[in-house]
Amino acid sequence: MKQFFLLFCALSLISRGQTICTFETFTLAPNSFYQSTLSTNFNSNNLEFSYDWDNTNSFWSGGFSYTNKRDSSNGTFSNLYGCRPFSGVSNSNIYATAQDKSVIKILTPNTTLNGMFITNTTYAFKTIKNGNQFAKKFGGVSGNDPDYFKITAKGYKNGAMKNDSAVFYLADYRNSNNALDYVVENWQWFNTENLGVIDSVKFFMYSSDVGQFGINTPLFFSVDDIAATQSFVGLNENTRSLKFDVYPNPFATSFKLKTNNENLLDLKLYSVDGKLIHETKFLSETQINTEFFSAGCYFLTISGNGVFKSQKIIKQ
Repeated sequence: MKQFFLLFCALSLISRGQTICTFETFTLAPNSFYQSTLSTNFNSNNLEFSYDWDNTNSFWSGGFSYTNKRDSSNGTFSNLYGCRPFSGVSNSNIYATAQDKSVIKILTPNTTLNGMFITNTTYAFKTIKNGNQFAKKFGGVSGNDPDYFKITAKGYKNGAMKNDSAVFYLADYRNSNNALDYVVENWQWFNTENLGVIDSVKFFMYSSDVGQFGINTPLFFSVDDIAATQSFVGLNENTRSLKFDVYPNPFATSFKLKTNNENLLDLKLYSVDGKLIHETKFLSETQINTEFFSAGCYFLTISGNGVFKSQKIIKQ
């Protein structure tokens, strides 16, 4: 039941109220998805997810749909809901798929959206990798085209868009070294806590592949295990005031971490599949030996004294 996700939520209960939306409370027939011809939004753990249905043309026209669709191979329009990793985070049954300009409304006051796991749908992934009759193969014929596919999350408070935004690249071919081009095909953490206290968040999708009628890349993405935190005693200010540097990143045999916090903090390092690799306590700085770690992506979390931060780090 996705218990490893609590690694992102090991916060002080005195100063925080934690919500984790896993979608597992919903009931679906096998290999299906949420559908409402009345365009009815759905709620889970104090989060409201937008949903739109076009009755004139009988299709899902916007917002989120929770699903247990398991199809990581069909990369056509007939597979709108399936995600590339095949199932939800940690092989869970239900996750959600969303479209461009989808909205999550937060139903509790003084809440920060910490983040969520995110990935490509099978439809978007296959289109980016191979192209189709409408969209190009990323990189182009030469492989050198600086293509990208990204999401920008914008927070809203009392109907007004805030200045801060959070960005996640679902595909990035902009590096001059083609070996570093990538398309996301597993679940990765999307940190949105820099948006601060908000009452809703809207997801805008962008692609370098733009034609006469707009973006050609299928504007779909999948999410799971969404974390939100309600503040009680100035928590948000504490969280935003914690600053830390991890260097080098990417790293080889070790990395150093330095913070501006004078209090004892917990450091935990997790693999992308949620396994705890290393943990320690430290004051303002520490060095972690990674000589025996496998190359790849890891999640670093720092918590304690009413603060919480997370960051993706990479071993070469």
